[in-house]
Amino acid sequence: MNNKLHKKKVNILALRPLARFKACGTQIFFQEKRDPATGERLGIKKPVTLFIDNAGDFNEFPLECIQCLIVRFTQKPTWSYVCGKKIKISVGFKIMMLVKFSDSNIYELITLPDDIGIKLTTLYDLSEKQVSQSIYQSMQRVGDEFIFTMLIPLSEFEGVIPADDSFRVIVRLRNMTWNAEIGDVGFDGTGSPPVPSTRVDLSVFYDILVQIAVEEEITVSGTVE
Repeated sequence: MNNKLHKKKVNILALRPLARFKACGTQIFFQEKRDPATGERLGIKKPVTLFIDNAGDFNEFPLECIQCLIVRFTQKPTWSYVCGKKIKISVGFKIMMLVKFSDSNIYELITLPDDIGIKLTTLYDLSEKQVSQSIYQSMQRVGDEFIFTMLIPLSEFEGVIPADDSFRVIVRLRNMTWNAEIGDVGFDGTGSPPVPSTRVDLSVFYDILVQIAVEEEITVSGTVE
């Protein structure tokens, strides 16, 4: 049978990108640097300082390493158009770490933020918004997830910005990397008085791509079964 007799033109809707913003190696898990003398917030990103409880009946085994780390997004990235001048993006996430303790065969799975106050403590209260002021970004614990937010001026986009607000925004996070610095043991863990714990300074990074796109109707020709 001749397939040409069954070909038909169909109109479909597609998104055509017009402008893009790319930020490689963006730290999405961070705490805000404080002035050591005054405690003033400085709007600068620093690794998040964790104090992970040592293992053992007497907390005698300090943390040796983080063997692997996974980020799980709890929701699709969301966006909004702010005052006709900026694009705001937000993404929720959790962090899961498999950790190993020294001089033992003890491994433990730690989930952030769920295990804060149970298996570890933090230097700062992460339920308070941590802020970076270069291009405004924030990271905050909200319930059982972290929320990372970025506010991007339209001037940071390359390409053509639509004259009106009849556009869509596509957000992609790719190429996750992380870094953990294992520090000293101290009495900074959970409990009262605090149990011995190991300091860890942890950062998580992503390449962030944000595209401004418009919806267009295109016509294609295909075979109808």
